[in-house]
Amino acid sequence: MRRGNICLTGALTCALSLLLVSAIWAQVEIGDYRVSGSAEIGGLPRTFNGEKARFEEYRDIPESVIVPELQLMIGAKKEDFYLNFDSSKLGRSDQNYQLRFGRYGLLDMEFEWKQFPHLFSQGVARTPYSRSNDGGDNTLTFKPASLAIPASAIPSVIDRFLNPVNLSMFNGIGRFNLRYTPNPGWSFTGTYWSNRNVGERAFGATFASSPGSYIFTEQRERIDYQTHNIELGGEDAANNWSLGLKYNASLFHNGVSTLTWDNPINLSNASAVDGSVSGNCSDAAAFAPATTTGRDANRGPCRGQFDLYPSNQAHTFTLNGAASLPYKTHLMGTVSYGWRLQNDSFLPATTNSALTPLAISDRRLGGNVQPTTVNLSVVNNAINDLNLKANYRFYDLNDKSKKITLIGGWYLNDQGAPHDVGETITRQGYSKNNIGLEAGYHLTRWLTGKFAYGWERMHRDGGDVLNSNEHTIGPTFDIKPANGVLLRAVYKHSWRDAPDYNNNREGVVDNANISRKFYQAKRDRDRVSLFADVSPLETLGLHAGFEFTGETYPDSTLGTQNDFNFSPSVGFAYAPLDWLRFFGDYNFDIFTWRLDSMQRSTTTQDPNNPASCDANCQLRLWNSKGKDKVHTFSLGSDVDVIKELLGFRLQYTFSQGLSTVSANGSTCTPLAPAAGGCTQASDYPNITNTWHEVLARFEYQLHKNVALKFGYYFNKAQEKDYGVDIMKPWMGDVIDPQASAAAITQLQRSIFLGDRIKGPFTAHIGFITLRFKF
Repeated sequence: MRRGNICLTGALTCALSLLLVSAIWAQVEIGDYRVSGSAEIGGLPRTFNGEKARFEEYRDIPESVIVPELQLMIGAKKEDFYLNFDSSKLGRSDQNYQLRFGRYGLLDMEFEWKQFPHLFSQGVARTPYSRSNDGGDNTLTFKPASLAIPASAIPSVIDRFLNPVNLSMFNGIGRFNLRYTPNPGWSFTGTYWSNRNVGERAFGATFASSPGSYIFTEQRERIDYQTHNIELGGEDAANNWSLGLKYNASLFHNGVSTLTWDNPINLSNASAVDGSVSGNCSDAAAFAPATTTGRDANRGPCRGQFDLYPSNQAHTFTLNGAASLPYKTHLMGTVSYGWRLQNDSFLPATTNSALTPLAISDRRLGGNVQPTTVNLSVVNNAINDLNLKANYRFYDLNDKSKKITLIGGWYLNDQGAPHDVGETITRQGYSKNNIGLEAGYHLTRWLTGKFAYGWERMHRDGGDVLNSNEHTIGPTFDIKPANGVLLRAVYKHSWRDAPDYNNNREGVVDNANISRKFYQAKRDRDRVSLFADVSPLETLGLHAGFEFTGETYPDSTLGTQNDFNFSPSVGFAYAPLDWLRFFGDYNFDIFTWRLDSMQRSTTTQDPNNPASCDANCQLRLWNSKGKDKVHTFSLGSDVDVIKELLGFRLQYTFSQGLSTVSANGSTCTPLAPAAGGCTQASDYPNITNTWHEVLARFEYQLHKNVALKFGYYFNKAQEKDYGVDIMKPWMGDVIDPQASAAAITQLQRSIFLGDRIKGPFTAHIGFITLRFKF
């Protein structure tokens, strides 16, 4: 495929060169039509060192002939017909094509194709699993001959079975748009677009549960998605009103809906000599990952199974309208109603044939969610210098899916007796009501003030909080004291209640009822936004901004306590001479948060209640504090070395990020978790990111229709992330000093892809292209 793309690109390059060189002198006229266009052809010589997947994560930078741009425009001399063809990155994995044609004022049609890659890793991941059934079935041809081998010998055993794999995904989008306007009042629109996703990525899979008794068996997930989207609409508009109706449909199909994989520590079908797999595997009713020999009665299931994204569809009808009313009043409204449908089959409760199959009330979900949306907005300008706005929004997610009852319950860890026999699965809908009011007034020639109020009512059919209210108020000021000066200040304060917060509404999980989810808990929020744009000279522009968001959770004993975000920025643009321009920007972001938690021995313990939590219990408390900081700096210049003949751009960008998480506490007696004590809190290793980018580009105008571009691009990235950097197929030597012996054994019997996706790289790229216009 790659060679085919290169040959096609080369052929196009030669053909376009011959065509365009002969036609560069003027616009081409063919009968009643004018033809114009442009093309850019060149190459990208480079040297590269490091992780290619990180460098080309969403792009394709080939070492071959490239066609960065191709355009063709055809227009009638009467200016009633047009045809435009536009493309970029021809023949590459991130290419784009667009064709648009029609008749002015009557018909407009557009076709577009675009694609881009998503590289997760190349030459890094390894797995002992082979795939079949289009990637939905992962099997092992070899397993360990014995689980009794020393931990130090496991890597050499695993290495014999590992095969390298590349993880990536192709994204392709085809789109067709149509607009037909038979008269000035009527218009009809239609859109169809299809999105295709194919590839594979890392997928976390386990046998049993974590925390608890488990082993990790990281898999490759086969991606085979197809999404079809359709939109049809019509609108009738007059001088003072308009009315439109629209239909939307989205149809999603997953070509691989189930992932099945072998259990590497069930050795019932593995040779005791060399580990080769043959014959049928035998399930066992009990599973003890840390102690099983792989051939005893505790070896567990032969296979694991996971249900992937189900195929589904959504349909929505939308009615919208607008009207101009007396007293300079404008009304706009939208009402929509839809259906989201999904009827995927349920998988069995277990793949373990040694366990009794469990009954369920229905073999399919019968998913049927019906969302309703209402939007109304009114604007009034009846009084000079006074602008009034009001809006209302209602959203209701009504879940009418079947009520599914687990008649036989469910299995924990693929073993033992069923749990929650006869339980009915709770499905929850919700609704929101929003009201917004705003008044703006031109106080003076240079000062405009606004004041806004917002209210949100959230209702949930279930969950920890059934009903909550959030109020938001705050002013906005625009100040223009002189020409070339704009200052803006915005402040918003909001407070959300959480009456009758109950963690145990759908089952007892927290007897003390002191844990809080941040998205439902009582919250106070402050937001500040400052902006300035000043031009003290015609040749100098300065801009600065500041954003602040602060959130606190006053009633959360356990959970998120607060988070704060500060984002100042400054920049300039300076053109001291007609042929010389400088520009620069600096941005700083810092985000901090605090989380309080507690390693309770029982959920009745409440640190605010001495009767349930003594002094030693208080030592079970711990807190984490996080801080993310990012500095981004950019500086560059544009130079017309020879005006309208030779131009030069030089730009440098630098970004550095640091993420820290510190934790303390959980120092109760005894410290050993196995004895009912605490796992002492500890800091997480810092995460750092550094990014350098340099661009030096010349553009030489050989002719008014021919330009030569050439230059140099440098890109370097370094990242340090403990959670990714340590990954390898066998992680048994990465030991937590507080881990129990069973946890260590379980980790040593686990297997991963070793998918380090954030490796450093350094790239030096030259580029030279020739651009024609005709």
